[in-house]
Amino acid sequence: MIIKGVRKNVVIICLSALCLAACTSQNVTHFVGQAIADGTDTQVAYGPQQCMHLRSKCIHGEFQEWQTSKKEPGCSCKEL
Repeated sequence: MIIKGVRKNVVIICLSALCLAACTSQNVTHFVGQAIADGTDTQVAYGPQQCMHLRSKCIHGEFQEWQTSKKEPGCSCKEL
């Protein structure tokens, strides 16, 4: 029962934060991506320079790159 309550609270917090985030879809996408990453020991970055920087810091983690729907590079480093 506690887990269901925690999940409900997390969903409410995420939805509230999403509503308060900036109105552009790019900012919302970045905000949601970072919110998800925060709960999973993962760092997320967007843009070529930020991804190069994150790659150089991701020594003991799993680095992944992708392209957003806006054709912007995105990347993450999951701590192992």
